[in-house]
Amino acid sequence: MIVSSSVFRAVRRAHGLMQVRGMQALAAVYTETGDPQSVLRVVRHSLPPLLDTQVMVQMLASPVNPSDLNQIEGTYPVRGTFNNINTSGAVLQACVGGNEGVGRVTQIGQNVHNVQVGDWVVPQRAGEFGTWCTRTIVDAQSVSVVPEEWRSGLSPLDVACLKVNPCTAYRLLRDFADLKKGDYVIQNGANSGVGRAVIQLAHSWGIRTINVVRDRPELHELQRELTALGADIVVSDKQLTADSVKQQLRSLNNVRLGFNCVGGRTTLQLTKYISEGGTLVTYGGMSRQPVTMPTSLLLFKDIAARGFWMNRWYNSCSSLAMDAERQSMWKSILGLMRSGQFVTQPLSVSSIDEASEDDAQRIVRDAVSWTAGSKHAFVFA
Repeated sequence: MIVSSSVFRAVRRAHGLMQVRGMQALAAVYTETGDPQSVLRVVRHSLPPLLDTQVMVQMLASPVNPSDLNQIEGTYPVRGTFNNINTSGAVLQACVGGNEGVGRVTQIGQNVHNVQVGDWVVPQRAGEFGTWCTRTIVDAQSVSVVPEEWRSGLSPLDVACLKVNPCTAYRLLRDFADLKKGDYVIQNGANSGVGRAVIQLAHSWGIRTINVVRDRPELHELQRELTALGADIVVSDKQLTADSVKQQLRSLNNVRLGFNCVGGRTTLQLTKYISEGGTLVTYGGMSRQPVTMPTSLLLFKDIAARGFWMNRWYNSCSSLAMDAERQSMWKSILGLMRSGQFVTQPLSVSSIDEASEDDAQRIVRDAVSWTAGSKHAFVFA
């Protein structure tokens, strides 16, 4: 018997409309802002009924970003969404942590047409729903599908870490100068997620990178690691003021862009090596120190200072042209991952099993420490 595609879709949709009554999930939630290690707790809660315009998403993986911790502290411009969460002991007005991640759609409402059961989806924007959970029910319009052909052969962790760091690096390299092959960019925080992404994207496009990292005992090991990713020059912040480094960098006349995620004196030193007419782009401020620029750089080198926030860029994607640019960016980055030209930054990965709330609580507490020493991510068993 031949089954038409329309019948197949109807059967698949009927399967996706199964009742969710009694289904539960684990989630890392907070009822008030504050120190992430203090205010976050893992709870088991009942999922609400699936509405006609909603989808159920089984989370596959989710990273822990500094912006997630800032959001929990209450210092990030994007606030989390607080909802009623029904636990066995009480109804909590709480927010689920996390803004980045990927999940698989397991059920859909009867009026949902942009998503199918089995699709891998990511949040459209930060703050719409939390990703540190085993499953969640969200509005279908709040997710974006990552097509199977784009992600074929990639792990959930690769896709989970797509939206923030690699895309920030992509826009930094694309939006602030018409870079040519052989041009240089200089950046601090070069071993961060964005920094590593800048190195790899720039290398694949023929753009050279000068990379500044914080001085450390294992500096040579880190220099080898970043060079293996495609970095051209790697120096520590202390070496940036050494005569030999000064001479080398001052000899370059095509340092078109500088990328700053630190602030303070290191950024001032970095800016001095940007060539005349170049631009310093700030996308973070890990030192919490201001960005300062001498008058001489403004007058005599015409250095411009700009800022970039990935969330603001995503919020501008309401037009068809901008949404097409978003899709082109994702497809390009995932394509580089699939070809082996781009790797996700090193992660400390922990599995959260629905059967163990105590283990999940310990895992989350360790992962959200500012002194964790490495970037953490959750995978959901």
